[in-house]
Amino acid sequence: MKTLLDVVKDCDNFPYAEDTDSAHPQVQASLWKFYLPEDPRPHGLLIDAVVEQMPWTADFRVLPAPKKEVHLIRPEGANWQEKCAEIIERQAELAREKGVFPKFGKRRHEQFPIVGAKFPVGIDRSFFSYLGIIGRGVHLTVYTRTESGLKFWIPQRQFNKAYGGLLDNTVAGGMAIGEQPLECLIREASEEAAMPEDLIRKNVRAAGTVNWVSISDERSGGHPGLINPGVLYVYDLEVDSEVVFNVVDDDVYAFHLMDTNEVKEAMLNGRFKPASASVLVDFFVRHGLITAEDEEDYPEIVSRLHRKLPLPTTSQ
Repeated sequence: MKTLLDVVKDCDNFPYAEDTDSAHPQVQASLWKFYLPEDPRPHGLLIDAVVEQMPWTADFRVLPAPKKEVHLIRPEGANWQEKCAEIIERQAELAREKGVFPKFGKRRHEQFPIVGAKFPVGIDRSFFSYLGIIGRGVHLTVYTRTESGLKFWIPQRQFNKAYGGLLDNTVAGGMAIGEQPLECLIREASEEAAMPEDLIRKNVRAAGTVNWVSISDERSGGHPGLINPGVLYVYDLEVDSEVVFNVVDDDVYAFHLMDTNEVKEAMLNGRFKPASASVLVDFFVRHGLITAEDEEDYPEIVSRLHRKLPLPTTSQ
């Protein structure tokens, strides 16, 4: 059985520079940095396999070792910023046409932003993880109070989806370009759990963020080994005991009402999607269900729930 620190590490599994083993220099040596025009800061972390197999167009400059950098060349014209997204989309379509990545799926028609960019750049959801861009999302934990303690509404993911059959947060979803966290939560809550907008706006409580950097594995259903930095905007919602959640979305197999011990046991047994487990650990910390008195790894757990990301999260 895992420890709670193991649960958090399962999501935040990119090595730290101060780690005593040799994993960090090995992983660092395999990374390439992705740059936008007129910006000296990297906005993505690519791996060797992606850079080597990608059929790069003339719109990109690939600088080999020791630099290991991929630069999107500034397009010509006054509106060059707007052209950057078009160039990235053409690159994605070329990779898709040539079939260089067997698990590269169809275009999703959902534009995710390059977080921290100095101008808006959208990337199709199917492609952004190949560039190692920061992903943003919202996660909502819905709970109710009973005489025996807190109980949580926990969905189980459909078995034919990524992280199939694993447990999840009550509502979770990615933020589109230009979308604010609360608006994203309202949209996802309606789609996944048929929750009315008024309920969310009046009763939900913003509770900060959970950050991590993960290396993808076979559970994600995509290309293994991709670097996925993430920021989740976390929300809590307490509901009456009479409220019942039913399946209304194809991504959900079932909803379970679980008490604190059941949730904790499921996390320790690896039954949760990694990011969702970290969000619940954060909830447990904030609500005093995990304390320094009963958890020896408390400082490390709290620190890793709020990792400083290796890419900019602001345009400043």
